[in-house]
Order: sequence, then structure tokens, then C-alpha cells
Amino acid sequence: MLGMLKALPLMIVLAGAGYMYHTTVVSQKDAIIARLEGNAVILKENAAKLEAAFESEAAARQRSEENLKVQLQAVNDLTEKNTTMQAEMDDYLSIFKRHDLTRLARAKPGLIEPRINKGTKEVFRAIENDSAEVENADSN
Repeated sequence: MLGMLKALPLMIVLAGAGYMYHTTVVSQKDAIIARLEGNAVILKENAAKLEAAFESEAAARQRSEENLKVQLQAVNDLTEKNTTMQAEMDDYLSIFKRHDLTRLARAKPGLIEPRINKGTKEVFRAIENDSAEVENADSN
């Protein structure tokens, strides 16, 4: 029993040291766990933000693709109109090449001038209409 009484203070010191070590290790682990939980919350928030940004980017890409289709269609339409107008212009130029309008205009100015003026008005009106279509296509 005497040996037990002598060993008791040593056992108390060892138990106290063990308890201090245990509380220190547990508090360190609790701090690590709290930091990891905070990181997990931040990562979840970032994931939600990234998902929202991805969805908005996908919607913007879809709108861009639709706009591209509309623009391509407008370009195709304008190209077709240009081709038609080019053919029409070639037809008119071939008429001018086949006839000597200067000689005819000098000989009969009353016959040629009204026709030339009427044709010029029609060409200018067509150019204005086409210019308005191009301007409207840009604003859409």
C-alpha cells in the first residue's frame, strides 16, 4: 500500500499530462474540422456561382447563334437581290451598247429624255428602297 501511495502522485501527473495532451489534440482537430467545413461552404457557393454563370453563358451563346442565323439569312437575301440587280444592270448596259442613244437623243430629244428621266427615277427609287432595307437589317 505504501508503494501505491508513493506512485499516486506520479499517476496523477501522468493522468494530468495525458488529459492535457488529449484536450490539445482534440482542440487542434476541432479547429481543422471547422476550417474544412468553412472551405466546404465556400466551395458550394462557388459551385453555385459557376453553375449560374455557365447557364447565362449558354443562354448568351444560344442568342448569338440565333442572331448569326438571322444575319446569314439577311446576307443571303441581299446577295440574291444583288445578283438580280447585277443581271438587270447587265441587261440595261447591253441595251446601251446595242443602240447609239447619243445620236438618237440629238435627233429626237423629246422622245428620249422623258424615258431616260423616268428610268433614272425608278433606279434611284430602287436604290433608296434597298438602302432602307440594309439600314433596317442593321438595326434588327
